[in-house]
Amino acid sequence: MCSGAIDISDLFAPGMGEGASVGPYSNLEATGDSTLAADLVDFWFDIAPGESEPTVDQNIWFKFTGDGNVYQILTWNCPGSAIYSNDTQMALYTGTCDSLSFVMGNDDMQPWWGWWHAWMDFKAEEGVEYYLMIDGFNHYEGGTWEGVAQGSFCIGGIQVEPMTDHVACESSRGIDDLFEATTASTPGFVGPFNDSPSGSGIEMNPNADMLGAECWTDGVDDGSVWFSWTGDGNPYTITHSQCQEGDETFVYYFAWDSQMALYKGDCGELIPISCNEDIDFDAGSFWSQVGFNSEEGETYYLRFDGYHWENQGYEWKASGAFCLRADLGNINGIEEDVRTELVIDAYPNPAQNALTLSWSGADATADVLVFDLTGKQVASWPNVQRGSQQQFDLPNGFYMLQINTDDTTGVTRLQVLR
Repeated sequence: MCSGAIDISDLFAPGMGEGASVGPYSNLEATGDSTLAADLVDFWFDIAPGESEPTVDQNIWFKFTGDGNVYQILTWNCPGSAIYSNDTQMALYTGTCDSLSFVMGNDDMQPWWGWWHAWMDFKAEEGVEYYLMIDGFNHYEGGTWEGVAQGSFCIGGIQVEPMTDHVACESSRGIDDLFEATTASTPGFVGPFNDSPSGSGIEMNPNADMLGAECWTDGVDDGSVWFSWTGDGNPYTITHSQCQEGDETFVYYFAWDSQMALYKGDCGELIPISCNEDIDFDAGSFWSQVGFNSEEGETYYLRFDGYHWENQGYEWKASGAFCLRADLGNINGIEEDVRTELVIDAYPNPAQNALTLSWSGADATADVLVFDLTGKQVASWPNVQRGSQQQFDLPNGFYMLQINTDDTTGVTRLQVLR
């Protein structure tokens, strides 16, 4: 019950960008408070057949005091924990247990892909007492009840930087340190940032100027956030990142579905350089990436936006927490030789340690060259048979595969994600 809420202040103790976790906790044999259901309409979706409100079934209560910062929290399966279908729901309140005031709720990260962990971005107002309720989803198959998600889980949390004051070119957030940390062997990272309505107060902006963002297939600026830096003369590739290097940090952006546009010049007279919607739409890699050759002393501006989603009568912007990653080398610098059009199929992509390659044309064998983002050749696979599986040992990252047959040459991108 709310009156027995567990204090999780430790979740909010680390500094900016430092992840923390508490738990595990179990909701086995827990009870639920059905009087809270009305506030959860359009936030939780476990509505029983014939009912109009979601169910509050087996919930656990937590509490903490706000410190004025913005956070992202989520449930996850920490070592030794497991909850049915990983299917949790969250609701956040202020006030007292006798008089709770609903703030926000969440059912799933991305329900259509089976990401059923719950998550939230929010600003914890300083000095305000918060109560967090976590419940298990009430499963029905048609009219048949299948049970409530129950088991154990942990809660992860991380303080993120709100981009509230950086929604225009003129107020862009400087990130020169991103490139100062980037070397030929080590990528640079900056963040995590937050561009959500609930965490940073950034709403959709359908009337924004779309100059230079014509590749965005939604055709809408949903509340872009802006970054800027001074060029140093090196080529770079900037990628939307989950901030994860090893297991130290992880943040979530809805469906990881971002889009970016890159400019140089002055805010009043921006010159578009590069634009990207998805790294690989067909593979479900919806995060964005831009490459460029920087000019020393030139000012650059990066416009980062979330995709405009519409589904089943709901409309919203992709938002959440994210980092920016920089790699030395321009991903656009390896040009495709189009003497003869070559259609390439590489799967799975992202890959771990094996890849199946196929290509158009009459040639059944090909030589494959593998380049990293700096343009350096890191591997070669001679006499590859079309449709065969190729084993490899490449570090995590993005690569270009150049496929050469007797009569054709083609290039495709590959992500290695172990």
